[in-house]
Amino acid sequence: MKKWGLIFLLLLYCAGCSSEQAINAASLPERQIKLTPRTVANDFFPKDIRVLALGDSLTEGVGDHEQKGGYVSRLRQQLLQHKGVRTLSVINFGKRGLRISKLDDVVHEHANEVRQADLIFITIGGNDMMKIVRSHFFDLSYTLFEKEQKRFAERLDHLLAMIRTYNQHATIVLVGLYNPFSNLLPNIPEINDVIKLWNNGSKAVLARYDRTIFVNVKDLFDGRDDVLYSDQFHPNEVGYELIARRVYEQLQQHEEMWLGSLEQ
Repeated sequence: MKKWGLIFLLLLYCAGCSSEQAINAASLPERQIKLTPRTVANDFFPKDIRVLALGDSLTEGVGDHEQKGGYVSRLRQQLLQHKGVRTLSVINFGKRGLRISKLDDVVHEHANEVRQADLIFITIGGNDMMKIVRSHFFDLSYTLFEKEQKRFAERLDHLLAMIRTYNQHATIVLVGLYNPFSNLLPNIPEINDVIKLWNNGSKAVLARYDRTIFVNVKDLFDGRDDVLYSDQFHPNEVGYELIARRVYEQLQQHEEMWLGSLEQ
């Protein structure tokens, strides 16, 4: 009987201690815990990227002595090294001699590929300028190029609007013009100014649309015959490598644009 009495007293003592601890704990101020949300980096989860390349002979890779596919294939290899890219598929519709007036048809004929693309690369304009040269070789002037540039800008605006009707999310990258005409057009000393005029006009058109990048490559070719193919018009393998690097640099600077909204 004494044994049970001792156990009963011990239980009462423990209960008292627990109650006192509970009261003391209740009297303590609540500890405020703040969870600070952290932004996940765009490249934290690698993405599957679908690339569509549109345009002229530069997209096709004409002049690439190594037969590696011009700047598009070289750019693909660089993108595959990006930690934010898991897989990369490329569809290339580049065609030699293509002018901007014909690019609408390419987009329309391949609407499904346009819809599915995450990145759309475009080279266009070189053949449009060459058409002016061939049609007005003996009466070329800055004023003539200025007039034609306005028409080119209008067509570029129409092209971008068409692409956006098919695809709202893709990042569109336009590679600018360089000057291969210095040896061909000695009678037009303002040809560098003409190239700048066309590039600035194209850049202004792209600025009207979200998710677009203009890539200036003119400086890569200024005064450098070693980056041109034997026809002195198209880039050679060195020129294409320079273009690919410049485009990749621009993509790195705009990762939020082309990686940020893609699904894992």
